[in-house]
Amino acid sequence: MRKNTSKKSLSSIVSQSMILPLLYRFAVFFMNGMRNSMIGRFFCGYEKEQAHLSHVGTKEKQAADPSYRSAASRFVRTSRFRIAAQFDKSAISGLFQKLGIILANLPMSTYGMAVLFFSFFSAITIIIRFFLTYETGQTLDPISITVTAAALFIGIGCVGSSKRLFDAILQSRLGSFLFFKAAGARETEFRAVTEAGMTSSVHSTAMIASIIGAVLGLLSAGMPPLLFPIAILGIPILLLIYKTPEFGVVFVLFALPFFPTMLLVALMGYLLFCFLLKCLRGKRILRFEWMDLSVALFALVYLLSGIVSASPSDTVKPMLVLGIFLTGYFLVVNLIRSSEWLTRALIAVVSSSVLVSLYGIFENFFGKTEDKWQDEEMFQDISGRVVSTFENPNVLAEYLILCIPIAIAGFLVSKKPSHKLAYLFATAAGGACLVFTWSRGAWLGFLIAMLIFFVMYSKKAVVAMFFGVFALPFVPFVLPQSILNRFLSIGNLGDSSTSYRVHIWEGTCNMLSEHGLGGIGIGVDVFQKIYPRYALSGIESAPHSHNLFLQIAVECGVLGLILFFVCLFTYAKHTFSHITLPYTKKSRTTVCAIFAATLAILAQGLTDHIWYNYRVFLFFWLCIGLCVASCRVMREEERSRILSRS
Repeated sequence: MRKNTSKKSLSSIVSQSMILPLLYRFAVFFMNGMRNSMIGRFFCGYEKEQAHLSHVGTKEKQAADPSYRSAASRFVRTSRFRIAAQFDKSAISGLFQKLGIILANLPMSTYGMAVLFFSFFSAITIIIRFFLTYETGQTLDPISITVTAAALFIGIGCVGSSKRLFDAILQSRLGSFLFFKAAGARETEFRAVTEAGMTSSVHSTAMIASIIGAVLGLLSAGMPPLLFPIAILGIPILLLIYKTPEFGVVFVLFALPFFPTMLLVALMGYLLFCFLLKCLRGKRILRFEWMDLSVALFALVYLLSGIVSASPSDTVKPMLVLGIFLTGYFLVVNLIRSSEWLTRALIAVVSSSVLVSLYGIFENFFGKTEDKWQDEEMFQDISGRVVSTFENPNVLAEYLILCIPIAIAGFLVSKKPSHKLAYLFATAAGGACLVFTWSRGAWLGFLIAMLIFFVMYSKKAVVAMFFGVFALPFVPFVLPQSILNRFLSIGNLGDSSTSYRVHIWEGTCNMLSEHGLGGIGIGVDVFQKIYPRYALSGIESAPHSHNLFLQIAVECGVLGLILFFVCLFTYAKHTFSHITLPYTKKSRTTVCAIFAATLAILAQGLTDHIWYNYRVFLFFWLCIGLCVASCRVMREEERSRILSRS
């Protein structure tokens, strides 16, 4: 009898409780009421509107003739085949294919010789530099020494191998995983290409590789040492993106927090070129829905404000950079069209965030933190704020609150214990780094994200929230005093950071009184030039408005702000319309997590201009695209299941 009593599960205790079933019934009633209300029907009506858009103009003709195609579609289809045939015969296509064959068939010893010569001549330049600067007291560059030493060990390991690069990748677990699993390359296609072989002499290619390595080693004297490993790795990456643009999206998501802005611009431009080339050849399809239309209209007005500007010379560069980055949304929704690529993209986000978080945690305990973004008199118990791979703690926090919900979703939907442990570690690392940013706006946004996510994830979350309210009085006994003081200071005008923002908002509103209709143009340079005319006394210097929505209004005018809200409403309709359908738990959880993450950063946008950093701007639209792509992947897979059953 005792044995049966001791084995009584927690679920049986909950089911026998009187309060919990009532709370759960209330939650179900509340959620169903919201879904069936006028607002709920509005936000869940995206599918019907999209179906109407898809059949406008051709519905009757297609009903009469299923093989019907308009003259325009026939012309486009014919042109695609002609362009594809011409391109396959072109010198560019042949060059890419030949370069891939050469690189894949080269023996590892050839690569080893190139790397050894690079390390040797790089070491010579380091020694010469040391003797030339010895009297000035300058120390050796640790990065140069590390790169040179790593090249030496890699070269020694490769020079004795006679295997081809392709064979070495196949026989290596790590190489095979990165090349075929992560990058999505197809082993059968790649093997067929490499079987074409290579007629060049091994000795001649080894000599050429050695000369190239020596030249690169000498050039390292006047260039950043990390440039050469990046350039060497960049060649196969660019070839993979050309072959499979979907990999380009995954690579951008992983590299985003580490690459500088202009390198990301070049990478996004190349990815866009490869995608359009695939579309022209008929190997990829460009689809357009209501959500895409709303983003396109906002992007058009946003970029036009860079042309019709109060200072056009200050808006040209931001217009070009932001224009390239805005295409990231369309690349994601048109390239991430299967659950496999969606999984790769989400893993890239989480993996990258772990590296960023670990660096931030290391910075907090062993590195140098920044204290210029805090009121030192009010927060003396904070030694500094971490920035990791970003230049500002608030920017780092914006990046993290977009990543952490995705890691939490991965933990919830993973079935293997090893995967759950990995996602749990990613969540813990991201959460710890978020704390060390000491960004109150991000903390508040993250709490909002978690609230929205769990309410969307399960009706039982409403019950948990009820008990969470009773747990609030015990929070001061659990949280450290420094975190509690920082969080409770939200809205305190005695904090110089808070009062500074309020005064900037007042000055920005003064700007809107004159420039609210057409805007002043995009970019912080034009803002900094015009803002002092309307600023309050003593607050003449401000990089931006410290509010995303005020910034959009002052840059693009009222029309730009309205179109941005239209874009957000369409995004919400697209999301809610899909999560209410009976899709799999994994798909719904992913969509809810990304949607909650984007709402979190928009909440932080109430107290900061989250698009001030170009990389965060790019990541924001990539995440919007990932959420929309997740919904579309769900929809297409559900249609495939229905067709397979019938």
